[in-house]
Amino acid sequence: MPSTGSVINRKALIRSLIAMGLLMPGILLFPLGISLAMCLFTYGVMLGFLVALLMDLRRALLMVGSFTVANLIAYAASPHPLLAALVMAGAVLVYGLTLRVGLATFIVVAPISVAFTIAQPPTVLPHSSVAANMLVLGAVCIVAGLWGTAAGTVIGRKVPHPPLTQMPWRSTWVYTGSLTLVCGVIALVVGLTKFQQDGAWVLLTILIVAQPGVRRTWRKAGARVLGTFVGFGVALVVGIPLNGHPLMLTLAAILLFGIAAYLMLSGRPYWQFVTFLTPGVVLVVGASSNIFTTDINRAWSTIVGTALAVGVLIVLGAIGIQDREEKAQSLGH
Repeated sequence: MPSTGSVINRKALIRSLIAMGLLMPGILLFPLGISLAMCLFTYGVMLGFLVALLMDLRRALLMVGSFTVANLIAYAASPHPLLAALVMAGAVLVYGLTLRVGLATFIVVAPISVAFTIAQPPTVLPHSSVAANMLVLGAVCIVAGLWGTAAGTVIGRKVPHPPLTQMPWRSTWVYTGSLTLVCGVIALVVGLTKFQQDGAWVLLTILIVAQPGVRRTWRKAGARVLGTFVGFGVALVVGIPLNGHPLMLTLAAILLFGIAAYLMLSGRPYWQFVTFLTPGVVLVVGASSNIFTTDINRAWSTIVGTALAVGVLIVLGAIGIQDREEKAQSLGH
């Protein structure tokens, strides 16, 4: 019978605990009444941490600066649907072009953060000017990014850096152009219909599921849907008894996020990671609204986003853009 030490990946466990410690301040923004800034803080930490951990300090600082500027532009553009859609398209265009140098794998959280800023602008000072809110949000982005970068730099000294997998220019442009068009149109629809976070989750799903190749996209889509629906059940079982108790919901979410991080870092199948990530998000968001409604909205957003992502890649496959070599890394987490 294997010992506990041989079953548990100790390195993954330690790193997941560190990651959760880094995200803790952002998660606690929900019960403290600053919920709309939580996404920016969380994504800023993740971006700085991943790039510094797996690449280097210089690129991490560059990404944090770009992340901050992109979200401030997105916030300023958010009241105007067409302008916001153009900003979303621009963010996806820049993200997609980084496939050429192999950077996209590590920075998918950047365009995702722009999607949330556009769909539900994080107005943290409701009775203040746009400039005052932008100042606070800029500070949140910078602090979060530098916080993650510092941790990633320290831990990254002992972590081997993976090789960058580059994509040919033709495939890069076709994939990026298609993704840019779809995300821009969806962002316009979100702006006109005020879907808010649900629309942002559709965009997130598209960015995560759409891979440079049809077969890889099908695998990612299947895993995403499976994990989401199993996670849907987990969220109901855990969340409904705690509904109306924000602190308990947040603590439960922290535990679920920790499990999700461990599964990802220990190389477990993607659907298992999503199984615990989904209820974690539902509990955090539901802490300031309603668990059941939040759970339902996450499920349908995933279905819509997955269908759109698969549709885009089927079209690309039909015009001759196929999977690259199997050793290519998948995008997203």
